[in-house]
Amino acid sequence: MVLRPDTEEQARIAIIDRAKEIVAGDGGIMGKVDEWGKRRLAYEIDHMTEGFYFVMYFHAEPKTLDEMMRVFKITDAVVRAMPIKLDTLVPVPVPVPVVEPAAAAATPQE
Repeated sequence: MVLRPDTEEQARIAIIDRAKEIVAGDGGIMGKVDEWGKRRLAYEIDHMTEGFYFVMYFHAEPKTLDEMMRVFKITDAVVRAMPIKLDTLVPVPVPVPVVEPAAAAATPQE
């Protein structure tokens, strides 16, 4: 995904958070999000020569991707978004439950 070069950091974070919400809301799993930073575009798009690049890895149903692309199309800060299906799966971190020290001490041990 490429965002406009004048997009504020808070707006960039909000767009990524919205994508995470869409994936999680439809039962998908969000993997890593690589922020490549501001880079020069390969060609000029709407009189812009730079943009903020992001790569997002996730596992989701096709309807989730459709919703994400719909949201990206109506978001003014998104210049381009291109989904690519990978042949090999990218490992997605599995959340590990956090055990509070007080809860661990209260649990009787056999």
